[in-house]
Amino acid sequence: AAQVIYNESERMHRMVLDLLDLAKLDAGTADLKMSAVDVRALLNAVAEKFAPQSQRAGVKIEADIPADLPLLIADGDRMAQVFTNLTDNALKFTPQGGMVTLRAFLDTDKMNISVIDTGAGIPEEDLPHIFQRFYQADPARKGGEAHSAGLGLAIVHEIVAVHGGKISVQSRKGAGTTMEVILPLAPPGAVKASQKN
Repeated sequence: AAQVIYNESERMHRMVLDLLDLAKLDAGTADLKMSAVDVRALLNAVAEKFAPQSQRAGVKIEADIPADLPLLIADGDRMAQVFTNLTDNALKFTPQGGMVTLRAFLDTDKMNISVIDTGAGIPEEDLPHIFQRFYQADPARKGGEAHSAGLGLAIVHEIVAVHGGKISVQSRKGAGTTMEVILPLAPPGAVKASQKN
């Protein structure tokens, strides 16, 4: 009983921290530390971080990033948070024998970064809602020890937005999911902010 209470209090603590984080991002008061970010190094680090989890799940994970990708002006920790969340979700819903790919390329003055999986996909009726707070497309995630509060993608959406970017999803039930993040190379005011830090 004590363990159950402890686990639940930990989950509630994480949810409160996530809600505070969302409130700061919403209000524009989040402390962003803008600097030059090596996206190739960041995505390779995310892929390496999840290598043990992917091996246990029997899912291949790879990073497909060109060597000459330019630097991005962004908050590196926040960007790591975005792609850690997206990669974690992709692995959770990709069955054994599947694949998760982190891909990035330059599109004129914008960086296009995608997390692509060959998993179960998201039902069409859920797609417009997945970035809403507390929304969970998969009913199976609403129970059990590891269930989440449905705040991860809402936080990802807000982090991308405060960087002047956009996130979108393409998915079909049974045909995998692609989460696409498009970010300006230098959001308005970011260069000055990076020079101060």
